[in-house]
Formats: sequence, structure tokens, C-alpha cells
Amino acid sequence: MSLIDKIWYEKVNCKNIAAIVPLMPFNLLFKAISHTRRELYKKGISKSVKLNIPVIVVGGIAVGGTGKTPLCIALVNYLAHVGYKVGLISRGYKGTAKSYPLTVLETTDPKECGDEPYLIKACVGDNAVVAVDPVRERGAKYLEDLGCEVIVTDDGLQHYSLQRDIEIIVIDGKRGLGNGLLMPAGPLREGKWHLDKADCVVVNGVSSDTRYKSMTLSPQKVVSIASFCKKDSTIDYLQAPCKVAALAGIGNPKRFYDTLKDSGFEIVKTIDVGDHKRVDVEVLKSVSKTTPIVMTSKDAVKYANLAMDNLYVLNVEAILPQSFYHLILDKLNKLIHDKQGIKTDDDTEQESTQL
Repeated sequence: MSLIDKIWYEKVNCKNIAAIVPLMPFNLLFKAISHTRRELYKKGISKSVKLNIPVIVVGGIAVGGTGKTPLCIALVNYLAHVGYKVGLISRGYKGTAKSYPLTVLETTDPKECGDEPYLIKACVGDNAVVAVDPVRERGAKYLEDLGCEVIVTDDGLQHYSLQRDIEIIVIDGKRGLGNGLLMPAGPLREGKWHLDKADCVVVNGVSSDTRYKSMTLSPQKVVSIASFCKKDSTIDYLQAPCKVAALAGIGNPKRFYDTLKDSGFEIVKTIDVGDHKRVDVEVLKSVSKTTPIVMTSKDAVKYANLAMDNLYVLNVEAILPQSFYHLILDKLNKLIHDKQGIKTDDDTEQESTQL
């Protein structure tokens, strides 16, 4: 267990309190700054953009990977299935585009747009227009101008410069909210209060709280990177059980390692990368000579153009209850009806009761 895990993801105890106490002044400073920032937006001193179409934010109050991207993919595909023209906006972390907004195509270089937007586009295809822009409100307005009827933002819960209509907060079921403290003493970007304010809280795992929705990340078959990235029309599977090296450049690599083990693979080596980082190609070449390397789908887009054998991908698909989709769809339909001045069944029933 890393030092950060001991400090952030264990309850405050005699073993970690010595490391937490010196961080508390910075914790209080972070709390004051974030509170002041929210108040400035709330009072209109800091300007925020309100679109004419609904905006759904999928984000988290804790740092690190929680499963937001798989949820975004599942939500976008569902909304497209029920008839909406969907736009998805991402800041395109570590993208190198020369100008923004940038529409992400399946032919776009991942280095230009960032790994996650490229992965999302590869998974949703024509079901959504995917755009990246570090200035989210500008990118969202761009999608609105393209004719999108609803916008999903991948992350961005704390980006108040873009007003949102529906908030979905994702929590890691195993890590939870850690020690419950704000950064840097804990993993939280905002306090627990935001959970009660959100329209929907999704737990990546099993939730004991009936107010929250449970999400499962279902592992797909392990395929070659060429197959996954559509560089090869044939599908090359890696069958379990076998020994593999695991590569996970994500916020919570342990979740990926556990999924790999649960799928029947024996991890004999892990390749440490760091979130959003790339591993040296020579390292991949050296390891892959003797051991198949299995990586996350987010990592796979970084190495899609490598002419190298023994690289495989374990992708996961977000499985959510129908009650989650019904909740979001009901809220979305009501928002659109209200904007268009159309009365819903609930409005008509309320008026009849008043009469």
C-alpha cells in the first residue's frame, strides 16, 4: 500500500494521523478557497454560461479514477438510443491541439485530443459528437451550435463556469470517500454536502445506501490492441488462465489489477505508469518478448500505432440499473418540456389538484 493510500484511504488512526496533522492548515486553506470560488459564481460575480439545452455533468468529489468515463459512454449510448442528438465535451487533458474547440473523430490522433476523448469517441461512434476544449463552456456552446439537443460533460463537476442542469456524482465503491477530508489531507475536492445536492449518486460497486445507484464494470474479452483499435479486421483473443504483465495508467490501478485477476489471469509483473502517463516503448518491447502485456482501454489508445505483438486490452463496460436511466431520462424530459413551455403529466395533475 502506497503512502498516499495510507493517508487518504484509511480512517484517521494512530498510524496516519502524524502525516495528516501537518496537512490540516492547507486543508483549511483549500476549503476556504473552494467555498469562496463557489460563492463568487453563486452571486454572479464570477460569470457562468447557461446554454439553451440541458447539460449533464458526470463527475466526482474525490480525486482519482472512479469509473466516470465508462458511465459517460453508457449514458451517451442510451440517450442516443432513445432519440437524442448528444454532444459530449471533455477538456482533453494533455491534448496538444493547436486550436479549440476540436471535434474528435475516429481518425484523430489521440495525442492531439487526449486519451479519454478518443476512447469515448471510439466507443460511442456516431451516437455522439465528441469535442474537446480546455474552456468547457466554449466547447459546450460549440456543440449547441452544431445542433446537439443535450450535452454530457466528462468530469467537470467543479467547473462552475458552465451551468449544469443535472449532476451525476460517481464514487468508487471500495475506496469510498477515503478519510473524508479535503485535499491535501484527504482525497476530496469538495465536501460530502455535494452528494445531497446531486441529482444522482452512482457507486462503482455495491452500494448499501438505497439512495444511490450501483454500477458494475463488466470486463469484456481480452483482445489484441490491433483488434481493439480496429487496426486489424481479425480478432485475436488472449485466453485465461495465463501469466501476464499488467499496465494501468489510470487513477486507481488496483481496480484494474483486481479485474484482471478475477478474469482468470495471473499477474506476474505490473508496469507502473501513473495516471495519464505513457511508458517508454523500449519497456514494452522488453516485457512483451516473454510475457503478454494487458492494459486498460484508456492506455491502449496511446499505443495503437505500435507495430508490436503481445499487447492486449481488457475493456470494461458500465452496467447500470434501468432505474438510473429512467431517473435521468425523466429529469431530462422535464427540463426540455419546461424550456419549451410544454406541460408534463405531473404539471397537469398538480394543476387539477389545485383547482
